[in-house]
Amino acid sequence: MSVLSKRLASFLVGIVVILCEFSPGANAQDLSVSTNLLYSATGTVNAGVEFQVGDHFSVGVNGGFKSWPRFLAWDNDNVNNTTHWRHFLVAPEGRYYFSEVFKGAFVGTDFVYTHFNVGNVKFPFGLYPEVATRREQGSWWGAGLFAGYAWWPWQHWRIEVEAGAGVGLAAYDTFDCDHCGSKLEEVRRAAVVPKLGLNIAYNPVARDKRKSRVRVIEKTDTLTVLSAPVAFVVNLKEVAGPGSAGDSLAKQEPWVIPIEKYRPLDYLTRPGKDSIQYVVFPASSAVLERQTGRNAAVLDQLQGAIETIRDDEATDEILVSIVGLSSIEGPRAQNDSLSVRRARAVADYLSARTFVSRKFFETIGKGEAWDWFKDQLEAIPDGGEGFSRDEVSELLRLVYDIEDADERERQLRTRPALYRKVVNTFLEDQRNAGYIRVYYSNKPDPATEKLNGPVYALIGAKKHHEAVQEIRADKAVMELVARNPEAANAYGVALYFTALDKKDSQAEREALQLLQKAAREGSEAAAQNLKGIESYGPARKEYEAWKELINNK
Repeated sequence: MSVLSKRLASFLVGIVVILCEFSPGANAQDLSVSTNLLYSATGTVNAGVEFQVGDHFSVGVNGGFKSWPRFLAWDNDNVNNTTHWRHFLVAPEGRYYFSEVFKGAFVGTDFVYTHFNVGNVKFPFGLYPEVATRREQGSWWGAGLFAGYAWWPWQHWRIEVEAGAGVGLAAYDTFDCDHCGSKLEEVRRAAVVPKLGLNIAYNPVARDKRKSRVRVIEKTDTLTVLSAPVAFVVNLKEVAGPGSAGDSLAKQEPWVIPIEKYRPLDYLTRPGKDSIQYVVFPASSAVLERQTGRNAAVLDQLQGAIETIRDDEATDEILVSIVGLSSIEGPRAQNDSLSVRRARAVADYLSARTFVSRKFFETIGKGEAWDWFKDQLEAIPDGGEGFSRDEVSELLRLVYDIEDADERERQLRTRPALYRKVVNTFLEDQRNAGYIRVYYSNKPDPATEKLNGPVYALIGAKKHHEAVQEIRADKAVMELVARNPEAANAYGVALYFTALDKKDSQAEREALQLLQKAAREGSEAAAQNLKGIESYGPARKEYEAWKELINNK
């Protein structure tokens, strides 16, 4: 086997030399070496070398060698072990990667030659059962197809899984014992050989430092004409300001609302405990009493929120909106006036205790709470709240069919028993309600406004170098880039296109790192931009190489 070992080594070296010759400009970036761990599990020393020869293609060769007959070399002297398995294998191959070479899904084809001497070996899955009781010695030539997937857990190291099968011609002699005996027959037949791989591969150039290959365009009399690649649509999202005490309160309390969401309350439903603040008043009174109901707790909570927003330097303005109501009983004109006075009573109380000017309080009297009453009726289930279905229908008919509020009440009073149930069930809350919301706005943030305004406009106009200069010239904007993913996305995009124009690889790497960080921190716009760069970047570099060739011709 020593002569055979020398021949195999010479053959493998020759294959590698041939591959290098057919891989113009091959360098460390194009090279990968690997070993198949599943193949190693058979006791076979094996290795593979692979070269990138295009954007999606690679060529390589795999070899395996086992010169000792037992599973492991040091088992040779074990007389109780009667297995006999020696072989060598060489397999040139070509691969096509769907995304980029050395990464992701791939398919390939290989051409295999192996010489073997196998006896008394039981292969898994019932393969080659004849060698379990006799010995076979010979060769197999064939070709196969395979598919697999590669990924990079570490900077220099890859893991690959692959599976396939090959078909070819087997030519071997059979013997009646594992390492001796007379030759029984000579066999020539077609044979199918499976392929399984769990490969660990090493690339001298780390994953992050690999560059996309640019197709080499040779000088010829007739040059291929390339068009400039169309840049992807840049995704930008408006950068939110630094936030304020009002923003924090708004996340906790639904009655604290940014002022841009202000809407007049045209239709008033029953205030839920989690959606609105309200205080209660004595019947037919506009005197606000802290000891009534939950008034003390509600008023203290409102006062605390208003003072917190008032004292925050980030607050620009505040508006406290108060809507007074009355119950549906009594003359409408009187109730309209009562609702206005109740709203003013709440405003006077809060203004006096928070030292917020009365002009920042909006007071509205909405009169009788018929909207609220209608919603209460429609929410009653059949037989609920002590009301029959007919009684609920009669009450809803009054609300929908009679426009004049005083006439509605007059007709309701003609049914004393039903009227008393309405008073006892609904009107206590109505006659005592006052709606309160606290609106606020934040002071403009110069850095945020500059980024959302002039900088975004420059990026939109493809003036990327000017956008980068605007960002770098303002310390506050750079600080915003450091803490806000959407700001980092904007800076990363501007820096990326600037780097391409200036052919500055270091700035390009910095831009990509900014975009990757922004995407990790939740910027969907940055994630979309990275997808655009994935295809645009290589196309742009190929075009630049073509232009340089034209200029030098």
